[in-house]
Amino acid sequence: LSATVSGSFRLVLLAFSASLSAGFLPPPPAAPLMRSAAGRSTGGWRLSANAAAARAMDEDVVRPLFEANKKWIQSKKEKDPQYFEKLAKTHKPEIFWIGSSDSRVAANEIIGAEPGEVFVHRNMANIVMPYDVNLMSCLQYAVDYLEVQHIIVCGHYSCMGIQAAFNKENFASPLENWISHIRDVYRTHLKELEKIEDPMAKRRRLVELNVIESCRTVYQMSIVQNRLKQTDPVQPFATPRIHAVVYDVADGTLKRLNWVQPEIDDVYGMRGCHGMGCDIDFYNTAPLAG
Repeated sequence: LSATVSGSFRLVLLAFSASLSAGFLPPPPAAPLMRSAAGRSTGGWRLSANAAAARAMDEDVVRPLFEANKKWIQSKKEKDPQYFEKLAKTHKPEIFWIGSSDSRVAANEIIGAEPGEVFVHRNMANIVMPYDVNLMSCLQYAVDYLEVQHIIVCGHYSCMGIQAAFNKENFASPLENWISHIRDVYRTHLKELEKIEDPMAKRRRLVELNVIESCRTVYQMSIVQNRLKQTDPVQPFATPRIHAVVYDVADGTLKRLNWVQPEIDDVYGMRGCHGMGCDIDFYNTAPLAG
């Protein structure tokens, strides 16, 4: 039987090779290429008119960015001719900022920080998850190599990620997988949130709870726990400090939250101010001093 199968297989191979030689089988598809002008006129990837319009749109959007960059460079050099030379020599920010990708919430802008003062990670709805390799890599680098003194998790009201979590629509993967984490936060705090009748107030509270849960996740990470344990005996207080804040897009203000649960054994004094939630002011650390 094996000899028969082996012989049949050789016949199939010979027939396949003969078909290739005779040109009966089509060649494998080549990578798509931009066609010539003649090809485009008969239905190629781009019509010439559309390509011209696309290039014009690119120029309308991108060119002003480069012009603004030149003006920004000039303004910085007018204040300090050596500004960029100094900036290039070191990178030692005191703050690791975990914030939203929302274009209205730019970390440096809303706290008046200069380039080099804040190490930033942003994602949709400022979610902290242990299996987010991007965020965990940033966290490790910030804590172990930059040795940041502060980690700030900043949410914001009018967050579209929070709003999407209230929607019963299935957004499909990967967005649905991401939004599901916010829905988990809702389930965790279901009793509190269900007592809030006003829909806007309920969304605002979920924004705050999402930040609080993210801070607690940061605190639980071994990267952070190891650093706290190392710094606690040799400093006045253990670092990094973890801060929960919410930005109000409507008026530009930052609101501080106390993320430490009342029942937690606050070993490293993260609660601050004797439970009043004002650890940022309590330690009076620039540039976060109140």
